[in-house]
Amino acid sequence: MPVDGGFGDLLRALRRRRGLTQEDLAEASGSSVRGIREMENGRVRSPQRRTVALLADALDLDATQRRHFLDRARPPAPAPPGDGCPTTRPTEPEPPGAFAAGGPADHPPPPAELPAAIPDLTGRADELAAVRRLAADRPDTGHDTGPRVAVLHGPAGTGKTSLAVAAGHRISSAYPDGQLFVDLHGATPSGRVEPTDALAGLLRSLGAPDDRIPADARQRGNLFRTLTRDRRLLLVVDDAADEAQVRPLLPAGSRCLVLVTARRPLAGLAGAVRLPLDVLDPAAARELLSGIVDADRVSADPAGVDQLVMLCGRLPLALRVAGNRLATRPGWPVRHLVDQLRDQRRRLTALTAGDVGVRAAFAVSYRQLGTPVAAVFRRASLIPGSDFDVDLVAAVAGTDTDTALASAEELVDAGLLSSCGDRYQFHDLVRLFAQERLDADDSPQRRRDAHDGMVTWLLTRAERAAATFDPAGRRTASPFAGHRAAADWLDREAGHWLAALRDAARQGRHADVVRVARALHWYSDVATHRHGWDEIFSLGVTAAQALRNPHDEVVLLNFLGWARYHCRDRHTEALDALDRALDLAARSGDLREEAWALTYRAAIGVRTGRADLAVPAARRALALFRQVRYELGEWCAANVQGVALTTAGRFAEAAELHRAALVFYRGDTGLSGTGALVGQASTTMSLAAALAGLGRWREAAGEYARAGQMFRQAGSTFGEATAAYRHGLALRELGDTGAARTELRRAQRLFASVSSPWWEAQALAALATVAPAGPDGTADARLLRRRALDRCGELDAPEVHGLRARLRRELAE
Repeated sequence: MPVDGGFGDLLRALRRRRGLTQEDLAEASGSSVRGIREMENGRVRSPQRRTVALLADALDLDATQRRHFLDRARPPAPAPPGDGCPTTRPTEPEPPGAFAAGGPADHPPPPAELPAAIPDLTGRADELAAVRRLAADRPDTGHDTGPRVAVLHGPAGTGKTSLAVAAGHRISSAYPDGQLFVDLHGATPSGRVEPTDALAGLLRSLGAPDDRIPADARQRGNLFRTLTRDRRLLLVVDDAADEAQVRPLLPAGSRCLVLVTARRPLAGLAGAVRLPLDVLDPAAARELLSGIVDADRVSADPAGVDQLVMLCGRLPLALRVAGNRLATRPGWPVRHLVDQLRDQRRRLTALTAGDVGVRAAFAVSYRQLGTPVAAVFRRASLIPGSDFDVDLVAAVAGTDTDTALASAEELVDAGLLSSCGDRYQFHDLVRLFAQERLDADDSPQRRRDAHDGMVTWLLTRAERAAATFDPAGRRTASPFAGHRAAADWLDREAGHWLAALRDAARQGRHADVVRVARALHWYSDVATHRHGWDEIFSLGVTAAQALRNPHDEVVLLNFLGWARYHCRDRHTEALDALDRALDLAARSGDLREEAWALTYRAAIGVRTGRADLAVPAARRALALFRQVRYELGEWCAANVQGVALTTAGRFAEAAELHRAALVFYRGDTGLSGTGALVGQASTTMSLAAALAGLGRWREAAGEYARAGQMFRQAGSTFGEATAAYRHGLALRELGDTGAARTELRRAQRLFASVSSPWWEAQALAALATVAPAGPDGTADARLLRRRALDRCGELDAPEVHGLRARLRRELAE
């Protein structure tokens, strides 16, 4: 309610309304009891503006009350001259040791508390520029917006403090009222500085004597905000644990800038700008080492320096420790330290110099984790791939997905994991630390249980994903929403499930290996060049032999033969596997697998130009599939027979077979949608080849284009590349060299992306034949032929020898 009278009456009314004595108000505001008494009695009619602001903070006035309070304290307007009134007025007596801003000449100098900056900060130009922009973009008036706040956050060892201090020195001239520094020791719970203690230190830095610093934490904050309201201050708050430790330390003035360093992003600080710090890029990492180690030693072994950068994971702390170790041991070549770091068991120990070490930095974060989260951290180090999702975290930790997600996010906040989208990743050195803690903190049995549980989960998941492509098994219950989702998982997690398969093979889990390898076959048909199928099926063959199971062995030998010729162009090795499959199938009376072996042998005969062998092998396979009434195999063999007929020059017969096969693939084959699409696309390609043999190039070009669209829709990069290559050849025959170049160039890029050197060599050789006329075109053609010759490499198939000889002849002309 309004209070009539002067400022003293208002002050008294507000004090009593809040239940404060004059002594209480004096302690809260940093004023003297005498001064408050004099003001309330009206003997000080116009107190100093700074004193009034302190009283307003202590009285906890809202914005409207504060404006009214400050207005009532203003001095009256001077009376006109000659009215007999005095031209001077009493002023409030300031107590000894007053520390208000704008005080007498003996006011202490502005604080300059920043530690010395490191002289060799590297790789942080973008972050420094961001801080400079914040310093330049400060309002000159008003108090309502509050300070600018930047949180420099990141894992241990990324150089957050070094960056904050270096940035502070570079912008210090923009903050003439001082630069404050407070270390909160947030990463060390035993040494953590509480906000109330930090405030006491900051108030002392601003000139407050101990007897004027309120005992109450809230009143300390009020006093700090009052003292900083009109100043241009830089405050560096180092090593904050959480938002609650920082909020009370934020000054009030909009001209202030606060740089906070923390391992966590402190997402609860509203309005803060966040500058995440990660490892250095390779060039900056080399530059950091070069700034510490003698330049001659660095230049003498650039490859060793690159290896050292890699082994340090480009982590600034690790690089600085490594550099200091080399600097203090001038007799060591760079390679000597590199050799020490190669041993993962010794790496963290080697990355220690004096009282600074990588292991110690990680241990600080680890000690702050709760017991369940720490267990997740340790066991996640068992995951073999470079990155992983929360489902795999749950599997290895033996917990549910929600718990795993919460733990993973806490580890990200603690700087012990990094995240990208819905996936998580260890820094290499952090993984080594986690493995050390796993060995130290978990019993051998718990480690085995966690590892084996992860392997079993991965194998089961891979098998169930692959089942969505199997005509016989894809209609069973599946955790995947269709074959596309299953393929996405298999592609994304390939590093994990393949590692699990290898591990199961080493452990003698032969039945698991056979079951998963067999299940993956149908998926391999639509992901031909995306994974190491020859290794996968070879593991399966070995496991089947260990189980003395001839049926599984012959099945997997056929898969292995297919992978060697179709995916790796290793025809001799493929025939060896298929010959073993034929012999075993004949001895065991397995007609279906005998038919598959013959089908694959026929395909190799086509590729190697042996149509005389391919046609009878395909015909025999077709008859066997019909005998066992396996329609899908029958039409696969029919397609191979058609291709063999095309190779033999019997184009019309081939076209008829392929059209009949297309009718089958467009019907209910039992295949997944992707599998049926790949079957249609492959058959369309074969039909196009027969049409080309008949000289019907325009029809052939159209069929190749359609096949390419289907392969692209199915996600088969290799199939799309092959269709583009054939389409380019057809366009060349039609005289459209510009369009042919476009398609052949696209084919070459696609073949390169799936690491198929033989087909890339053919695309490059074909591109040379459609190079533009003129000297530049001739030079381009020679370069393309040299690249094609290089791609032939050490491949030993007859058709490769033929292409190699032709290219050499053309280059010699």
